[in-house]
Amino acid sequence: MNKFFLLIIGLLFIAASMNDARKANEAFKNGDFELAAQLYRQAIDQNPDDARLYFNLGNALAEAGYPDDAMEVFEQFRNLTDENTQQSLADYNKGKLLSDQENYEAALSHFRDALRKNPNDEDARFNYELAQRKKQQQEQDQQDQQQDSQSDQDDSDDEQDQENEQNQDQNQPQDPNQQPQDQPQDQEQLPQPQNMSQEEAENILDALEQLERELLENRKKEATDRRPQNDKDW
Repeated sequence: MNKFFLLIIGLLFIAASMNDARKANEAFKNGDFELAAQLYRQAIDQNPDDARLYFNLGNALAEAGYPDDAMEVFEQFRNLTDENTQQSLADYNKGKLLSDQENYEAALSHFRDALRKNPNDEDARFNYELAQRKKQQQEQDQQDQQQDSQSDQDDSDDEQDQENEQNQDQNQPQDPNQQPQDQPQDQEQLPQPQNMSQEEAENILDALEQLERELLENRKKEATDRRPQNDKDW
């Protein structure tokens, strides 16, 4: 954050007589934010009414990875000053912390407050527009994720329905008259025996006996024709 650096430099010249504050500024510039936060707290103990010390403490805590503590200190700074420009800095930094945490709705609120107190703050305007775009993208991603989740659920339901139908088919009792699937369906059916009268049965037997007699006579005739002749041709 550029504003962190600019206010730290300003404090370096304004509060040069404060030993702890000067050391805190040096630690902050060197990237030792834990030490800087500790020294700013010591400086606050010596001069608890200097709002600028709270602002820089909030910056050090934010850089050290304590966003919740930084938010509280920025609020303390905001309550210690009546100047709109300085209050806008606290609102801007709180908005930036919330935006980094992807809490864009709350971040937008703080950026709006910063712009109300300082309409010429280009950094606040830029980050406000950036948070708006990220919020819209976040909502779109959530909507897409819900649609994908619903689509996966629908596919899972369809698969479950198909599996249930297959299980029902397998568990359904088989028709005893149903022809096995591995046999040809167009197999020729054998003629079924029918009941006949006594007269019809006797006629069939007579016909068979007559056929046998005719066959026997034909065989005798064929045997006579094939027998060799004993007469000599003198």
